[in-house]
Amino acid sequence: MRGYLLLDGDNRGLPDREVISEGLNVGRWRRYEAESYLVHPDAIERFLTNRVKLFASKARQFLENELPPAVIKDPLANHDYLNLTPASKTLLPGAFAAVGDKITKDEYYLIAEQMKPEEIPPEVSEKLDEIAAAIGL
Repeated sequence: MRGYLLLDGDNRGLPDREVISEGLNVGRWRRYEAESYLVHPDAIERFLTNRVKLFASKARQFLENELPPAVIKDPLANHDYLNLTPASKTLLPGAFAAVGDKITKDEYYLIAEQMKPEEIPPEVSEKLDEIAAAIGL
C-alpha cells in the first residue's frame, strides 16, 4: 500500500522517522498550516463580498493592517510571516470578525472556491503532484 502524509509547517521539528513507514511518503508545507495558503487579500475580499457585500472592504483593511507589506504586495511568494503564523487562529478569524461574520474552520474551503488560478500559490500544485506520484496516478 502506498500513501502520502502531508504535514503542516508547524511540524518542521518532527523527525521523519517518527512518521515514516514502508510505502509512505512524507511532505511538509512550507507555510505554517494549509489554511495559510488561503491568505490572499483579493480572494478573501471576493469571498466576503459574496457573503456580506457591504463590509468586505473592512476585511481588506484588517488584512492590510495585520500583514507585512511584502505579503500584501505578493501573497504567493515565500514569506517568513506566513511560514510562522497560524492563519486559522489569527488572520482569518480577525478578517471575518472585522465584517461581523463568523466562519468556522470547516468552512474555510469556501475561500478556496473563490480563488482564481493565479491566486493559488505554486506549492499547492507541487504538493498535489507529489501526492499523485506517491499513489501512482
